[in-house]
Amino acid sequence: MGGVKALVALAGEALVLHVLRAAGKVVGELAVVTKPSMAGDLARALPPGTRIIEEPTEVQSPLVGLVAGARAIRAGYVAYLACDLPLLRPRVLDLLFSRAAGHDGAVPQWPDGKIEPMASVLRREAALAAAASALDAGRYANTDMLAGLGDLRYVPMEEIRPIDPDLESFINVNTAEDLREAERRIAGGHRPASR
Repeated sequence: MGGVKALVALAGEALVLHVLRAAGKVVGELAVVTKPSMAGDLARALPPGTRIIEEPTEVQSPLVGLVAGARAIRAGYVAYLACDLPLLRPRVLDLLFSRAAGHDGAVPQWPDGKIEPMASVLRREAALAAAASALDAGRYANTDMLAGLGDLRYVPMEEIRPIDPDLESFINVNTAEDLREAERRIAGGHRPASR
């Protein structure tokens, strides 16, 4: 993407800011977890007071970020979100929080069985323990952490579709083409941060 992905501009704002805005409509505590080398750039790009947590290790795994964030946040449940989901709808997060309640988490699942672990809601303590255990064992995939959760709910996309008909919440921006598509959707009136 030609730079720090979280800071790539979409509709005049950093990708991560779109995600933060959507999440902020649902949760009371927000944090951005990043590598120490990127913390300064994020601090300059995000609104003053945005909580930035530096990952304590350079191990390449999203689980490192989950562990750092889960240690810093006090809520019982956390939304585990990638920085490149700029069309995320708050109502999708509301649904995931409701489905996660009383369980170790709620993870969106496609009809073919694929899942969206970095657009999920997890019980903070259980996810922290499972992610730390996976990392200690040298396993770095999101699925390694999810395998350590005993009571996980998979939420079918058909359950999400009534509140996000085109499932735009799960559009990742990984390429210039993805960025153009997200721009097109926003220009067409998509309002991801609205409830």
